[in-house]
Amino acid sequence: MNLRLRKADSADMELLFAWANEAAVRANAFHTEKISHEDHERWFEKMMADAEAYQYILCEGGRPIGQIRLNVKGREATIDYSVASGERGKGYGSAMLRLIQEQLAADHIQQIAKLSGQVKYGNRASSRAFEKSGFLKKELPESLLYEKEIIR
Repeated sequence: MNLRLRKADSADMELLFAWANEAAVRANAFHTEKISHEDHERWFEKMMADAEAYQYILCEGGRPIGQIRLNVKGREATIDYSVASGERGKGYGSAMLRLIQEQLAADHIQQIAKLSGQVKYGNRASSRAFEKSGFLKKELPESLLYEKEIIR
């Protein structure tokens, strides 16, 4: 696999919109309603302007495979990621979770001391990806929480 993360740019808005509205993505999201194009445009513009949000596209060669975003609050970053429908089950989720840790160093993002991700019960693929990537699991009443301290 020739995988790399690249920073998202304005040309990725439609791609992220399509991925966000895939049936499996909506089913595994905490807000399962379909996203309107208008709401997505507003969210995308706000996210791209947010200095505490880091959005990346996972590419194999030049082909987009998935997306991963870090939303930073203080010294912790919450992870949101998804893999394109035709690419699931190939290990891209755990690859993205490993690559994002390398990206922190590459982009000189020093303030993050912990990564975390919340997974709905029943989303076994995401649970496996976090566990395979060395995240520790905590069971919460409504979901699973995966956390990993960043060692530099």
